[in-house]
Amino acid sequence: MKGSQRGFGLVELMIAITLGLFLSAAVIQVFLATNASSKVQDSLAQVQENARFAMRFLGKEIRMAGYMGCSSIGNISVNVIADPDDVVDFDLSTALVGEDNVAAGNALGAVVGTDVLHIKKTSDDSIRISGNLLPNNANVQIVDNRLGFVQGDYVMISDCLSADVFRITNSPKTKGAGNTTLTHANGSNSDNKLSKIYGADAEVFGFENVDYFVRDTGRDTVGGRPINALYMRRLVAGSGGVTSAAMELVEGVEAMQLTYGVDTNADRAVDEYRSGTAVTDWEDVLSVRVSLQMVASDENVVGQTGAANAQSIVDVNGNVIANTDGRFRQIFTNVFAIRNKLP
Repeated sequence: MKGSQRGFGLVELMIAITLGLFLSAAVIQVFLATNASSKVQDSLAQVQENARFAMRFLGKEIRMAGYMGCSSIGNISVNVIADPDDVVDFDLSTALVGEDNVAAGNALGAVVGTDVLHIKKTSDDSIRISGNLLPNNANVQIVDNRLGFVQGDYVMISDCLSADVFRITNSPKTKGAGNTTLTHANGSNSDNKLSKIYGADAEVFGFENVDYFVRDTGRDTVGGRPINALYMRRLVAGSGGVTSAAMELVEGVEAMQLTYGVDTNADRAVDEYRSGTAVTDWEDVLSVRVSLQMVASDENVVGQTGAANAQSIVDVNGNVIANTDGRFRQIFTNVFAIRNKLP
């Protein structure tokens, strides 16, 4: 007995192919949408993480601007014998100073049109002196060199009533070697005498200058776009009085804009925010509003300017940021008080 054999007809085959194409198109569409969404989420996570790190660095330094141990800057005058003294000129008007929209060829190599922040303060940690000082003695005895002072360093000695800044002219013992001497002789100092005789309650700090700015890293994206980052350079204990080379902190900071909270009526409270060029006296600045324009590294993630799906981001001046590379961008803003200027 012969069994009948039956197969797909042409119509059935065409229907099956059509349904398969519809299903394949749907799957591809879902995949493309998921992939695009994943890229946006990855870019968002990148800019948020980088912004957090950048704000952490900036916030810590801004809050500590003008720090000088147990006394707030402005409560006591600082006697500076260090030479050159402009490096450590330290008062309410110099503890924090900004540059607005720097021009091409600036000394820091900062991106044109971005802002720069200069901060002066002492080190967070300090060292106790090990005995009284004689009035004509050009030496300061400390219990241990745990801050790593070296010859040429700028240091501050303070007892909450007075403060002096000098440069170390000898080579102190290294950390852990016990009592050591910090000499402040003529040559690197305008005088070898401090303003007073400090007692055993005095402390010695490292003097710090810190600059923050945005610079081109020299690296490019896959599409050849420059990658900017937040940079820092410092003059700290152990540097021998030489400011370090610029150090990259956080990638993806495309621009930094700063405005300053100004006390206009001497009531020790912020009355208005001004750009750096509009600040007439930096002594009146009590806080800093930091705006960072962050950008992810992957291109063609969002629509470019003019496209239907273009990402529309507005900068601190209210201008829409042009997007010519499809990279995800976001503006982050935070306000930090200068603690050592507050009541």
